[in-house]
Amino acid sequence: MSEKSRIIHWDIIRRKVRQFFTKNIGYKILSVLIALFVWSYVISQDPTLTRDKIMNDATISVTGADAIKRNGYIVTSSLDDQLQGITVRAAVPQTQYQNAQASNYNLRLDLSRIRAAGEQEARILWTNSSTYGSIVEVVPAAVNVNVEEYITRYRIPVMLETTGTLQNGWYTTAATLDPPVVAVSGPLSLVQSIVRAQATMDLSSLKGEEGTVLTAVPFQLFNSKGEPVESSLLEVTSESVLMDSVIVEQTLYPEKILTFSQLGLITGTPGYGYEIKNVTISPEQVIAAGRTDALNEIEQIYTDAHVDVTDATESFTQILRLRKPSSLTYLSEETVTVAVEIGEKSATRTFDNLRLNLVNVPDGMSATATQRTASVTLEGPLLWIEALRANHLNLTLDLENLSEGEHEVPVHCEVSDSDGISFQVTYNPETVKVTLKNR
Repeated sequence: MSEKSRIIHWDIIRRKVRQFFTKNIGYKILSVLIALFVWSYVISQDPTLTRDKIMNDATISVTGADAIKRNGYIVTSSLDDQLQGITVRAAVPQTQYQNAQASNYNLRLDLSRIRAAGEQEARILWTNSSTYGSIVEVVPAAVNVNVEEYITRYRIPVMLETTGTLQNGWYTTAATLDPPVVAVSGPLSLVQSIVRAQATMDLSSLKGEEGTVLTAVPFQLFNSKGEPVESSLLEVTSESVLMDSVIVEQTLYPEKILTFSQLGLITGTPGYGYEIKNVTISPEQVIAAGRTDALNEIEQIYTDAHVDVTDATESFTQILRLRKPSSLTYLSEETVTVAVEIGEKSATRTFDNLRLNLVNVPDGMSATATQRTASVTLEGPLLWIEALRANHLNLTLDLENLSEGEHEVPVHCEVSDSDGISFQVTYNPETVKVTLKNR
């Protein structure tokens, strides 16, 4: 083909192309749209046409916690921190790219696959989706967890500690706990250290109402050192029911102060010359508790025995048990101490016409008394008084340092063998007139 022919040929082609784009433009645009629609439809029907999508901070569910316990193990690691910041890369069909989320693939950590204690690797599992495609990669693919043996200890005793005080005038019976023992399940290292469960109850919270009271009281677990043991991994149960408190049952009764009756308390007679000086009971009162109708019928309390003072010559004490009426629930004391003071009886005796002796007459003087005898009355211990004789008594008028003239001189009585004896003397007369003269 000549050069001229080629030029003519290409010129014809350019004119036809120009005609194609300048004529029937509407049909041509429609054709393009139809082509695009057909292309999109083909893509949507072909799941093999995918696009990778990165999803950060995926949520990982933890399963198999109960199953691993049944296998005798428990994970003690905190999984919350380790399961943060998980990244997922998935091959997502083009049509679901915007809708795809990590939750569409059921990402999970299945603890039931663990079969040994110690540090274990647990892989993150997932389920691919026919709609949202398949997981290509999870980072990290696994986490390390600490695993311990899972054990249960039965019959851990429940103990009650009380704080505060009851309202005045009320008494409560000893509390009963429901249940009295519990079972504790959890990691071996924690469970084997637990020795008791302790509930603490504030008595001041009880209302002053007669009758039985049921109170739900929370408790704590303690080891042998008295230290609390706290962990979310521990489960406390009773008859397979999870517990966080125990029921404390108590019965409240009104109180009443009772005095002691001394009716018939003392029997017998002290030895001759002795008598009961005083009887004291310690404590002087007791607190009783019981039903209101029972308290209304009781005013005094009695001992279950007597104090025998037969031939007693010394003070003594004796402990007696109290006689508790069957209608009462409580007495603050089981016994009382009775103190019996025994002392010598007191007696009086008068000695008449006892000689008055003038003593300590000043030198160079003579003395004359208006009377030479007097009477004395002595009061003192009976046995001592009865043993006295007139010759045991010496009545004197002491003239020492007196001058010439008349003087009222007091009568003085000296009693032999009276050391340590407490006695009193009265005189008749109390004074005697004495005249002193120079010789």
